[in-house]
Amino acid sequence: MTKHEPKRGIYALSADPIHNGHIYNIKCAMESGLIDELLVAVGVNYSKKTLFNLEERSFLVSKAIYSSGFDEDKVKVGHFDGLLRNYALREGYDFIIRGARHGLDFDYEQTLSCFNGEYGLQTLVFPSPRDNRDISSGFVKAVASEGGFVHGSVHSSVKQALEERLRGVSLIGVTGNIGSGKTTFCENLKKYAYTKGQNINYVDLDKIIRSLYDSDSFMGKRVRNDIKKEHGEEVFRNGRLDRKKLGEIVFNDEKKRRNLAELIRIPTLVELEETLRKLKGMVLVEAAYFTEYNLVPIVNNNVILVDCCEDERMTRVSKRDKTPIEKVILKDKAQDPYTDKKRKILDMQSSSDHGFFLEVNNEKTIAYESVLNELNKNFPLFK
Repeated sequence: MTKHEPKRGIYALSADPIHNGHIYNIKCAMESGLIDELLVAVGVNYSKKTLFNLEERSFLVSKAIYSSGFDEDKVKVGHFDGLLRNYALREGYDFIIRGARHGLDFDYEQTLSCFNGEYGLQTLVFPSPRDNRDISSGFVKAVASEGGFVHGSVHSSVKQALEERLRGVSLIGVTGNIGSGKTTFCENLKKYAYTKGQNINYVDLDKIIRSLYDSDSFMGKRVRNDIKKEHGEEVFRNGRLDRKKLGEIVFNDEKKRRNLAELIRIPTLVELEETLRKLKGMVLVEAAYFTEYNLVPIVNNNVILVDCCEDERMTRVSKRDKTPIEKVILKDKAQDPYTDKKRKILDMQSSSDHGFFLEVNNEKTIAYESVLNELNKNFPLFK
């Protein structure tokens, strides 16, 4: 039996940075049945200024590719310079892989295909699906530079690298169950860092949401009008939203709770983006519902999880909010248990091969020096 000679393809990209459209093209190439091995080749162009250097781009490409499930023996990452056609021929590749998003791309790819074909090379062009058609490296850089979240378009490591390189900001989520001491932890860490000459910013997502409930801004009015349509006048008192009454309704009904979360999702993200856009350095983003509402990707899978025993938490919240223990317990049950929060965070980090995780027990004396050292060791992604 004649041994099958593996067909080899090369997919060249500047990867400044790699995005989901690139991943789709790699997937199409490997599922086409025409290619056995693929080199994802990061281009070196000494006359072109890039946001990330070659080593950084190659690192991000590897993260994005291999966390997407591609076989390292079949899909490899490398780099090249000069004419792609010449490199492909010298290294024995059978196909050049390309992607096209729209008509202009196809016209350009046809020209390249003819150019490659003059030397006997075949070019495979894969059209982008609708959800990837508008993604480009320039697009994600432009959005990230203005504080927009791009986790739907790029790998979590790429989003983090963009935010750090373009705006000098590293996002770290802080979460835990109610009464675990998240706010106290953030405030104390910020104070400790200041004594060491380091500025750490702190954003309370729950405060952003509360401000939307009370604000007379367009976004605030929009949120309250939507809540009124959903729950009626009974959650308003003297023309203002009664947050306590709203809480009693949604914490007793998971469907209503999730409907409310979806109703305020976009306004909350807009306000969070605008808040973060003005900040630099490490930013702690505190939120109780990181895992419940899939907010972990916003902080690039970087999370500090604060723990405290249940009895202590219930007592704290009851005293703080002047609320009976029974109602505090009901509110607590609306959140994932601590073990589920931890599992979900670690699962996201494992599937993406990216993220920072630290557990803090608020029942004990917290070693803020150690916490700060861990943060400085892990952020930014590229030193």
